[in-house]
Amino acid sequence: MQKIGVKHYPRTSGPLFLKEGEKYEFPTESRKIELYSKELKQLGFDPMPKYNKHPEPPQGFYRLNYGRAPMHTFSRTANNPNLNDLMSENNLWVNPKVARILGLSKGQEVWLRNQDKVISKFPIKVRVTERVRWDSVYMVHGFGHDNKKLSRAYSKGINDTQLITKVAEDPIMGGTGMRGNFVEILTKNPHKTIEI
Repeated sequence: MQKIGVKHYPRTSGPLFLKEGEKYEFPTESRKIELYSKELKQLGFDPMPKYNKHPEPPQGFYRLNYGRAPMHTFSRTANNPNLNDLMSENNLWVNPKVARILGLSKGQEVWLRNQDKVISKFPIKVRVTERVRWDSVYMVHGFGHDNKKLSRAYSKGINDTQLITKVAEDPIMGGTGMRGNFVEILTKNPHKTIEI
């Protein structure tokens, strides 16, 4: 950088943006943006996008939403000492209305059971927040590791992937939707054996 500064390479694939007023032809039959696609119709698909209603959670269940944390990369960094120090486990975000109905409090440990009866291996601590809708719960992806060699990350929080047993696939482009999984919140440890 000190010797030559910023090196600029000429674009070989043409300009990055259209110029104001420039006429442009798209790679479609009409050479325009096509909202109605004759090509899709010929292939047996809807030529015009149709809205498909997504499934709603059944009574007592909540849509399982998940996302990322800025300090972690998927699940690979949960055992890193520096990054683990910033965030050592995920929390279950629960709307205050739901927390009130279920009698949940901040920091309380709960387990999740999905629509296919899959139960989380470990508990997760509740975070009561307005930042999640009343029909959903949210957690950061990448936690709930069950390998004891991950000394910092073992058994910390819930592994959301374990609870994603339903995957919707787009028939045209193959994209997957995993937000159609629903969970119920369990306040008692479902793995605890009762001695008689």
